[in-house]
Amino acid sequence: MTIPVDLAPSAASYRTIDTTAAEGDIVVVHSLTTVAGVCLNRDMDGLPKTLLYGGTERLRVSSQALIRPARTWIRAHSRTDEQGASSRLLPHQTALCLQERGIDPADAVPAALLAVIAAGISVDPAEPDKTRAMTYVPASAPARLAEVMLAHWDDTDVPRKETEARITTGLRNGPRARGRKKPAPEDTPATDLTDSLSPVLVAAAREAFSPGLALDISLFGRFLAEIPGGKIRSAVNVAHALSVDPHVLLTDEFTAVDDWNTGGLIGSVGMLGAQHLSSGTLYRWACLNRRQLRENLAASGAGHGEVEEAAQRAERLFTTAITYTLPNARSSRTGSAALPTLAIAATSDIALTAAAAYETPIDPPAGEEAAERLASYLTSAARLNGGTARWLSPTGSDAPSLPGVLTVEGH
Repeated sequence: MTIPVDLAPSAASYRTIDTTAAEGDIVVVHSLTTVAGVCLNRDMDGLPKTLLYGGTERLRVSSQALIRPARTWIRAHSRTDEQGASSRLLPHQTALCLQERGIDPADAVPAALLAVIAAGISVDPAEPDKTRAMTYVPASAPARLAEVMLAHWDDTDVPRKETEARITTGLRNGPRARGRKKPAPEDTPATDLTDSLSPVLVAAAREAFSPGLALDISLFGRFLAEIPGGKIRSAVNVAHALSVDPHVLLTDEFTAVDDWNTGGLIGSVGMLGAQHLSSGTLYRWACLNRRQLRENLAASGAGHGEVEEAAQRAERLFTTAITYTLPNARSSRTGSAALPTLAIAATSDIALTAAAAYETPIDPPAGEEAAERLASYLTSAARLNGGTARWLSPTGSDAPSLPGVLTVEGH
């Protein structure tokens, strides 16, 4: 197996799926994965998520739960300058970067907070290490903000001291209650704090949020409404996964034995509990809009060749990640890792899901019949241009009759 040089060595456990040579505006990914005794995605009551489809309750894994491991995998296998990060801890990370450059921690905290405020991001001085909302930024953003502050250190002495004073006041008063629509004046840095900053500093601070060629941000987009250019349209659609067979809930009671209780002081059982599990064959669908991906990457100002190279690298990472990654919830107790029975990654001119093939549920074992239905549906309706199919029969049987434009391989 040949691993492209643009993937990290740790990607060797995955076989890269490459659809870049096939024509079409859309890349679609269909997969069927059988899981047994797992809880990949639970609701507020700790139960596996479900949905009603075709009059039958099905196991469901939300799109958010599917995107998270895929995005994490893409980030881990991207080059350092192509990685993003989603977090509220941007001020904290910026302060750490300032400390690494020799700034005293007592000065680094207000300076980091001032840099974030300068960019236009909302913060609460009572929580100086966090932004009010999640920020999705290039992984290099904290270092870039730190460099901005260092370049303007002497010019920001007064606003840094004012920021420090407001942090002190905020910590004394405590964080404002969440859900209060309009924060009290003492909770929010006044505009005069940033009015005294030079336009050059403000522009440089905002530039630190520019995604550049961060592949995961260009793929999945972001909603960062507080700064100009903060909104980036997602190039990816990911549907909720659903089981092709009916959902059956399993309640697993468990006990934990106290290893040190050899004298029978409190009984041998240290804890009792229960977890809720499910089994099923999941149908998953996702698509990538090539035009939108290239538009997102081109916003970095990179040349056509660099944008095209990054777009093809992002496409390979996306098709591989969305095919092979699964949420790892409770994986240490359920062994949730599984290869798809059938995975298809192909190009098309339309983004068409095959969920309709499973409106009538399949009685288990469902894997091979589900593959036959998927192959039949794609042959009749999908209009695929080219791509690959990965087949792993649970019984050793041949692959179903797939569209002729697909190259059938093993995992």
